[in-house]
Amino acid sequence: MNLYRTIIIDDEPLAIDVILHHLQRFSNIEVVKTFTNSVAAFNYLNEGHDIDLAFTDVAMPEVSGIELVTLSQGQTLFVMTTSYSAYAVESFDLEVVDYLLKPISFERFTKAIQRFERLKEQDQEPQLEASFFVKEGDEFIQISVADIDYIQGLKDYAKIVTGHNFCMVLKTLKSLEDVLRRHQFMRIHKSYIVPLSKISQYNGKCVLIGTIEIPIGSKYREALKGYLNSRKL
Repeated sequence: MNLYRTIIIDDEPLAIDVILHHLQRFSNIEVVKTFTNSVAAFNYLNEGHDIDLAFTDVAMPEVSGIELVTLSQGQTLFVMTTSYSAYAVESFDLEVVDYLLKPISFERFTKAIQRFERLKEQDQEPQLEASFFVKEGDEFIQISVADIDYIQGLKDYAKIVTGHNFCMVLKTLKSLEDVLRRHQFMRIHKSYIVPLSKISQYNGKCVLIGTIEIPIGSKYREALKGYLNSRKL
């Protein structure tokens, strides 16, 4: 079992107590320090301390959580916490592990920890580059990330579509979503992941990629709409 070091940053002591209480149930995570002052936390992180995960509130005086994530050096991963859902889109752009809305339930907190653990496990594996190999049957096929138009989940398989071609790989959509997020891919339906750069039209029910209509699931509509609104003129 891998052991991880974490810190908690929030100007509200009660909010820190909630996270501490939740973390007591994870034996593989050690809380190294807690901070109510974001400047002190920023200095601590940039002094070279080996911290795997930091929980940080978004709205704090002096240095906000968003500034903390943007300016911090090193390999620390972040989970953002806040009472305001309006920050969700900006947090997504920062590629943080997760975004937790207060009050934080243990069930929702557990999902964030599981996502963090998956990301750490992927860091120990060969990283996905601009192109990568997938196994289809007995063959290995090289795929360029830039060529992917969309990915469709079919139970334990994923259909990766590149132009007029596609391949079927024994991968869950969730495993591909976690890896491709760093390449600006987004889950917009329980069965579809798309590259955000290739969306040419959006009408609330579907997006257009080339001539292909991809449906938008109700669970994912607000996140996608927020992302597109943040980039409109």
